[in-house]
Amino acid sequence: MSDASQHRAKEFLRRRLIDFQKRIADLSFALASLQNDHQQWEKEFYLELFEVLDSFENIFQSIEEREPQWDKSARAAMQSFRSIYRKILRMLSQREVEQIEFPDQRAVFGLCRVVETKTVPGMENEHILSVLRKGYRKKNGEILRPAEVITVLNG
Repeated sequence: MSDASQHRAKEFLRRRLIDFQKRIADLSFALASLQNDHQQWEKEFYLELFEVLDSFENIFQSIEEREPQWDKSARAAMQSFRSIYRKILRMLSQREVEQIEFPDQRAVFGLCRVVETKTVPGMENEHILSVLRKGYRKKNGEILRPAEVITVLNG
């Protein structure tokens, strides 16, 4: 093979390598963009699903006192609603999403948003009096929605 043909072959291979590198860079950018879009869609989906769970919780809370007086079919219907609620929670758990818990009843920065405070003598500041909306996070620690809470704040 002559020097000229070797040079042409090397130049051809160099151009092909550059083309492949450009293609890899383009595909990497497209993949990153798709992953970002998917993460955004997933977060929006979870936020909408959390609203559904909030609705179930509001229903359960509002009927808690009256339920024992219901007839058998009404209690069975309510049990079906509770079953659907638990299925949604299991589905979230399978996708590494969990409700945020406060086992010591203390507000934790980043995990909750204080929407109201009350003075309660004898209780420590930041003690959670009530959780108005449950919070959710991924098991990797990413907060999807902080809990909304009422806490103690003594002047």
